[in-house]
Amino acid sequence: MTGTLEEIWPPSGLVVESGDLRMTALREADVPEVLDVVAGGIHDPSWTPFAFPWTDAPAEEIPANYLRFFASTLARTQGGGASIELVVRRGGRVVGVQAMNGADVAGSRRMETGSWLGLPFQGQGLGTRMRRMMCALAFDGLGLDAVTSSAREDNAASRRVSEKVGYRETGRGQAERRGVPTPEVYFELLPEGFVRGDDPVRITGADQLRRFLGLT
Repeated sequence: MTGTLEEIWPPSGLVVESGDLRMTALREADVPEVLDVVAGGIHDPSWTPFAFPWTDAPAEEIPANYLRFFASTLARTQGGGASIELVVRRGGRVVGVQAMNGADVAGSRRMETGSWLGLPFQGQGLGTRMRRMMCALAFDGLGLDAVTSSAREDNAASRRVSEKVGYRETGRGQAERRGVPTPEVYFELLPEGFVRGDDPVRITGADQLRRFLGLT
């Protein structure tokens, strides 16, 4: 026996819980449920919050593309880099995905957060709660020194989440969106500025992941 999947690949054993939200590592078996949420819409089709507009693909191409993306997250977690994708469930139902990525996690001790929610679940404070849970994982579970984020200037909802959690604006720039230069805002959160929610966060699997990423 070579061990369980969690022992072979510690990111797969990660669980973060708070209140009625439960975040678990994205697995191949989760993809159909996640795609059901995507099919119900993530944003107004006339606009996209994503740097890479993956939801612009024809509907029939998105399922296979998403499975390829899932595979790419495994490939990016090597050589000091990490790509953590957590499926978010409320009451057992998938509502979105919360992610955290970094190219040199052990060296920089920082990662960047990103997320999305299905349209039916937006405007209920879930985005803020998800981000707080991920930041608790970053600081309490992994011992990171900083967490970063970015948002298009016109993405008011994402910017509000960053502000509520305690991120501070660190600069502005431009990034392409559908081939058009778009103003972008950059944020950083340090442990001492983290605004925690009322619900405690329970983390399982962080010790194993920290060792796996060279963060001990």
